[in-house]
Amino acid sequence: MPVTAFEARTRQFDRAPIGARGYHEPAVDAFLERVAATLDGDDDLSVSDVHNVAFAKAPLSKRGYDPAAVDAFLRDVEGTLAGLSQSSGYYIAPALEHTHNRKPLWRRR
Repeated sequence: MPVTAFEARTRQFDRAPIGARGYHEPAVDAFLERVAATLDGDDDLSVSDVHNVAFAKAPLSKRGYDPAAVDAFLRDVEGTLAGLSQSSGYYIAPALEHTHNRKPLWRRR
C-alpha cells in the first residue's frame, strides 16, 4: 500500500524495548518530513537516499523509536518512491533483503 505525505507526517512509532537505545526521535521526524515533502513534490529524496539513511542512537537517558518499526515503515516508503519513478511493473525494494540493517552513524566505515 503506498505511503502518503499525510501518513509520513503523522506516523507515530513505539519506543525501543526497555534496555535498548532506539533511533534518535528528532532525526527520524526530520527525515520523515523530507519524505512527506518529496511525496508532495517539494523535495527530491530517492529510493537510494531512503535505503541508505542512518540515524544516530537516542541519548543515553532516552529509549528513542523502535528501530524495527522505523525500518519497516521506511521499506514501505522505498516501495512508494520506486512506484512513483517507474511507470509499470513491480519493484522489490532493496531494503526487503533479510540482511538489511541500518548502520548507526558511529559505525561508519
